[in-house]
Amino acid sequence: MPGQDRSTIVSSATTGPRRRGYAITAGVTAAVLAAAGATLLATGSPAARHGAAGGAARLAASTCAGPAGAAYVTDAGWDGFTAIDTANCKVIQTYNVGDPQVPGDPGDYDYASTDEAVALHGSTLYFADTGTSNVAVVDAATLDPSNYNPAEKLIDVGLFPQSLAVTPDGGQVWVAETGPQTSPSSPSGLAVISTASNSVVTRLPLRGAPSQVAFSPAGDRAYVTTSDGVWVFSTTTRRPVRLIRGLGDPRSVAVSPDGKTVYVTDTDGNAVSVIDAATDRVTRTIPVGQLPWQVVVSADGKTVYVANPDSDTVSVISTGTGRVSRTITVTGDPDTLALTPNGQQLWVGQKTAAKVTVVDTASFATVGVINLGGDTAQSADGYAPTGIALTGTPTPGS
Repeated sequence: MPGQDRSTIVSSATTGPRRRGYAITAGVTAAVLAAAGATLLATGSPAARHGAAGGAARLAASTCAGPAGAAYVTDAGWDGFTAIDTANCKVIQTYNVGDPQVPGDPGDYDYASTDEAVALHGSTLYFADTGTSNVAVVDAATLDPSNYNPAEKLIDVGLFPQSLAVTPDGGQVWVAETGPQTSPSSPSGLAVISTASNSVVTRLPLRGAPSQVAFSPAGDRAYVTTSDGVWVFSTTTRRPVRLIRGLGDPRSVAVSPDGKTVYVTDTDGNAVSVIDAATDRVTRTIPVGQLPWQVVVSADGKTVYVANPDSDTVSVISTGTGRVSRTITVTGDPDTLALTPNGQQLWVGQKTAAKVTVVDTASFATVGVINLGGDTAQSADGYAPTGIALTGTPTPGS
């Protein structure tokens, strides 16, 4: 079966229908990383990526140019995130995140987390830290490239948070917790965080290893992918409204800007299911590449992009025709996508290549490649981009 062995090559605990077995080792992965921290530090490897602004990470395609703003890319294997200037693809700094301070040490060398996902609202960054089962909150406006250990608030959530999303009004963060998938009774669910108090206000048990959350533009509905299907929740009552079944093995979900259509990746059927939000029924199934992982929709609703890591491609779907209009080749297990606020660029995270490819959405040409780990031997080990947040506000130090 295509993609059956992907769980053996990923370097973080990202889970989903076919990676669910790998989630069992998330705590072990974090422990190994923590134990290895001292050894790696002795050789200079993890610390070397910080140092002066930009660290060891550098740009592989010097011609990269784009809109003013910033990209924040999660580096799951290194318990950190990379801040990038989108105007020139320059790496500003790689910051640590999600780890408690080491007593008596002004630095932060406790590499015990695995930040799998990132969400951004205003200047506030939210990270899902799988290894330590918390959500880290960081103010991007206060980042200092000379200090790779930013101030952060850690919020305890359920076991193995894999992804998270902020409501359109910025009032809530919904966190998908896969739990240790050792049996059908393994704990998994959703945590709802109030951004006013930075605390969990609701816990919603939900079986089926929830993997991703998306909201309707009005913010009244939350769509959550699980191995059972897509659950539809009311964000007002925080109660389930409906379970949409028959979607194969759904992983990612995205909602059109007008709120009328929901797109879900079916990793089992190598397809995208198109759902009418008014009826919660599937109206169309669109074949794409192998193991479609993440889906995003353009701001005008005319184009849907799908990352297919087992095909090393990104499918471009025209919503007018309901067909794939173009296939973009991106090597290195592309499974993470994000669009710049102006829609001019698609940023593609390449998990095993530890790179981010920047694609012009008008010409579909590659306009930049950012090598997160640098060019020396094994310098990319552990970076594994698993989440990208893009904003029109430049990051400090740009």
